[in-house]
This record gives sequence, structure tokens and C-alpha cells, in this order.
Amino acid sequence: MIEIYKKTLRDTELKKRESFDKGSWVLVTNPDDEEIQVLTEELGLERGHILDALDIHESPRFEAEKHGLYIFLRFPYTEAGMIHTMPALFVITDDMLITIVKDQRLLFEDFLTEKALFYTTQRQKTALFMFLKISLLYRRHLQKINKELRSKRNKLEEINDNDIKRFVQWEEILNDFITSVVPASNIYRTILSGKYITFFKEDEDIIEDLLLSNDETIDICKTNIKTIVNIREAYSTVVANNLNRTVKFLTAITIILTLPTMIASIYGMNIELPFQGHPLAFPMVIGIIFLVAIIALLLFQKKKWL
Repeated sequence: MIEIYKKTLRDTELKKRESFDKGSWVLVTNPDDEEIQVLTEELGLERGHILDALDIHESPRFEAEKHGLYIFLRFPYTEAGMIHTMPALFVITDDMLITIVKDQRLLFEDFLTEKALFYTTQRQKTALFMFLKISLLYRRHLQKINKELRSKRNKLEEINDNDIKRFVQWEEILNDFITSVVPASNIYRTILSGKYITFFKEDEDIIEDLLLSNDETIDICKTNIKTIVNIREAYSTVVANNLNRTVKFLTAITIILTLPTMIASIYGMNIELPFQGHPLAFPMVIGIIFLVAIIALLLFQKKKWL
């Protein structure tokens, strides 16, 4: 689907257009072959780059072509309770801003509902605002992960197998974030160099804010990954310690029960035994059994084996 929007400094609202006017924002969502042909023939876009934008595994990168600058980024989204990242292509030409995504529900929602103040005629600044939105989406997801991690970190004894699986998922998500955000920072530094685009001072400040936000996002991701590793190691230590205590306890109980069993077995043999003719032989044997068991129990408690 190809949608064309335009908003100038004199306009009060975002207007939808039917033609590729100068100063427009062209929003392309999951285009079919016919729409891709329109983009290549009428706007001069590179077909290969358009297809790359629709590849879910495409990595962030920067390409300077004859018809404009191609900026590939990735933004996070939630699907079926899982966090993923998706590529988005931003094409800045001399006349307009073109965005190409497979699904634009989250990334451009604020722009389409005009919660974000922007003007399509300021294509470079609009692109920067969209980059800021991507950075904000990463931070929102990180806040949720960080909150859950803090909760689990304080309740190690309550961690179960499902929590361990969740930790693995979070670690994969955080690594995905890092592989998306680090190249994005390099792209922003390339843009800030002024070699390809000339910005106003306030636009340069936006890029610097982007770089700062990205650096913080990377640090948070690394910190959370380290926290997950520490929680897993602590959990493994607690489980191993509990297992050792259980094994020690069962071993001690086995020994305590084995000693009386040996005495009872001996006195159950069909041979001459001491005191077997004594009228109190049975209470004496029972007493010896209890005495041996109590001595063993006290000895194990003293050694802290129980």
C-alpha cells in the first residue's frame, strides 16, 4: 500500500494526497509487485533496496545512491507476547521523504494521528523525529524487561523452569536490540558528519540526542544481559546447594536407619546370641537400637550434616 501525506508550515493538519508532490511523505507498507514498480519508475528508487526493506532479517545500514539516501534501521514490536525487531527503510531524496516497512502500525502511529508535531516539507527533521520514535520504542520495551528482571532478582527461591526459559528469551531479545542499535549509532554519526546531508543546528542537536539515547540503550541492554547471567548463575548455585543439602540429609538418614537394621538383623539370626534367653531381651535390643540411632543423630547434628 502506498499512501502520500503532506503538511506544510501553513497547514494545521496532515493531508492525504493523490500524487507525489514535492515536500510529501510517502508511506509504503508491504508493497506488492505493482506498487514496487511504481516506486522504481516514478520515484527512481532502487528495487533491490525496496526488497531488502521487506526482508525481516535485514540489518541496519546506510547507502548513498543517485536518487537519495537509503537508511535501513530496525524497530521493536510485540507479537503474540514476544518482542521482535523489524526493518524500516527511510529514503531521503531532494523532494520528499519515503518510508518503506512491512508493518507500520507502531512506528508511524503518532505521526498519522498527529500526536507528533512535524511538517513533511522538513523531510530531514521529520526523519530524525521518526528515528527518535524508534529509540523511544526500544526504551519502552527495555523498561518492561528491566522491571521484570528486578522482580525476579529479589525472589531467587521462587524462580521456576518457565522463568529460566523467559530469561533465555530476554537474552535473545537484548542481543537483538544490541545488533540493531549499535549499527544505528554508526549511521547517525555518519549523518552527523555532514558529508551527505546538511543540517541546521537544532537538527544536529536532535542527532546528538539520538546518539546519547542509543548509547544509553546499549548500556541498559548490556547491564540487563549481565543481570540475567548473574541471576542464572545464582539460581544454579542455590539449586546445587539445595541438592547437596538434600543428598546429605538423605545420606545421614540412611546411615541412622542402617545401624539399627544391622542390630535387628543380627538378633534375627537363628543362632545362639547374647541375652537371647533373658526375659527382657527384646526391650534390651530395642533400647540398644534407639541408643545407637540417637548417638548417630547427635553426631550428625554436631557435624552439621543434618
